[in-house]
Amino acid sequence: MNYDDLDRMYRQGLGMCRKGMVNEAATIFRKIIASGSQEPQHLSYHGLLSATVNGQKREGLRLCERAMRFDPSSPDVALNLARLYELNGRNLKAVETLRRGLRASPGHPRMLKQINRLSPRKRPPLSMVHRNNPINKQLAIMMARITGRYGKEEDSSRSPNRQLRPAKTRA
Repeated sequence: MNYDDLDRMYRQGLGMCRKGMVNEAATIFRKIIASGSQEPQHLSYHGLLSATVNGQKREGLRLCERAMRFDPSSPDVALNLARLYELNGRNLKAVETLRRGLRASPGHPRMLKQINRLSPRKRPPLSMVHRNNPINKQLAIMMARITGRYGKEEDSSRSPNRQLRPAKTRA
């Protein structure tokens, strides 16, 4: 298959995904990969659809991780990998992937929406003071220490998806 045919099929598959015709899209992406394509976007969408439509989560995750190694700056590749991490209950890994993707594509609306859904910010302790105020920051750290959430690694089976980190100290 030549490049133009692959590109046409890719756009057709994306259109089907957007319309909710995921079974048909999965068939198209399977054909694209079977033709020998190693394009990161092709691998990524094939992996996402393999996991969601066919239930092949491991294979889908493997393909999306491979696509991310080939093209870490692609927003679609980062989003698809994050979706699969979330599907596998690895929400912290999904948030890390989205943050990496946002470094490559700052302000990307779909990535911002996804990361805000996965790790919403908590309200600041003092609402009348801006959240970046040092008083609010220190109060939040103190509250986290009291509740035992400060500096601990999160277990992916727990529902809160935000990891608290200690403040940076000067050397």
